[in-house]
Amino acid sequence: MKLRKASSIVVSIAAAVVVAACGGSAPSTNAADQTGTLTVWLMNGSAPASVIDSVNADFKAKYPNVTVKVELQQWGDIGTKLDTAFVGSTPPDVVELGNTLVAKYAAAGALEDIGGKKSSFANSGTWLQSLTDSCTVSKKLYCVPYYAGSRAIIYRKDFFAAANVQPPDSMDGLLTVGQKLMAAHSSDPNFSALYYPGKYWYAALPFIWDFGGDIATQSGGKWQGSLNSSSSQQGLNTLTNLVTTLSRADKTGDEAKQDAAFAQGHVAMIVANGWEVGVITDKKAGDPTLTDKLGAFPIPSHNSGKTAPVFLGGSDLGVAAKSQHLALANEWVAMLTGNKHMAEMATVGGVIPNNTSMLDLGTGINATFYGAAKNSKFVPNSQNWASVENANVIPDMLVKIFTKQQNIADATKAASDRITTLLNGGG
Repeated sequence: MKLRKASSIVVSIAAAVVVAACGGSAPSTNAADQTGTLTVWLMNGSAPASVIDSVNADFKAKYPNVTVKVELQQWGDIGTKLDTAFVGSTPPDVVELGNTLVAKYAAAGALEDIGGKKSSFANSGTWLQSLTDSCTVSKKLYCVPYYAGSRAIIYRKDFFAAANVQPPDSMDGLLTVGQKLMAAHSSDPNFSALYYPGKYWYAALPFIWDFGGDIATQSGGKWQGSLNSSSSQQGLNTLTNLVTTLSRADKTGDEAKQDAAFAQGHVAMIVANGWEVGVITDKKAGDPTLTDKLGAFPIPSHNSGKTAPVFLGGSDLGVAAKSQHLALANEWVAMLTGNKHMAEMATVGGVIPNNTSMLDLGTGINATFYGAAKNSKFVPNSQNWASVENANVIPDMLVKIFTKQQNIADATKAASDRITTLLNGGG
């Protein structure tokens, strides 16, 4: 989900990938007869080594003569490496893909269509909808959801108590609570009731979606940017009011430093991932004395008592269309995403499991983030989405709105026009 660089080599991939149903000879039905090496590419930090070791031990017990070679990759250059690997004749059998990358490689024919095998994967009927959407391209399934990360609002319980406020259950309530917090800390010129850096587009999507807006819509195979719709503009207007009233964060900055800012004691609320609690309370980078002072609540909807949809970051697992070990590759993916190891991913790895059936594994503050994952949406599932991210269309739009360089109508029209061009393959 962190990839930022798209490559023009996708055209070459499409030409080079042979979409053959076999991908190598069919294996014997006897597990003990299976031989060979299964190559798996996982992203560094996506899963604890103990979890992967456990999966491989189970796989070895079933397939004693098959070797699994797990190679850890880095987000910074994964696009280039995948482009090169998929053009070649021997790509890795299993690849972890950030969920915004799947469409690119699925459209290029680099990934196996596993739609006919969906029922063989545990909890496939309750996979998180946003991750399922990311795996689905042109109504075909090209990957298995791996894990997710959702956003909620982390807050200072002691600040709330001192201001005599409670976590709100509506966007209007969020503004009211924030205003009371600002008043309570009026002597602190650096205080933000809701710290919101201007480029933080992931945190803007819940406001757009909650009012029924979207980034883009598709009709007849063509994409149309829709940030300039009345619904999208209504959500952005609500967000802009919150940012103007409650935030003293840099309106031209991004969210990379928000945890450090929160730990310094001048912030009451941030929109954040669950893992950011650990950064805020880190002994070196944060303030461990805040551990018992932190709470979390879902981003509230404008409809009182409901929550806003959130973007679900995360990863998926795909099998290379040219793998010589298709059956074994799918079996390995099935083991990793099965109940046993998905529970380990949640409890040991601290990530959100790939299905709603296991969301009760979240405890304490994590339960809020697990719950938020139940109401999620995804970015336009286009092979050209990476071009939109690379062009910083949405962050730039937000900065122009928050800094009053443009009004919402003009900024959203310009962004929508640019998104339309990029999603339809234009430059």
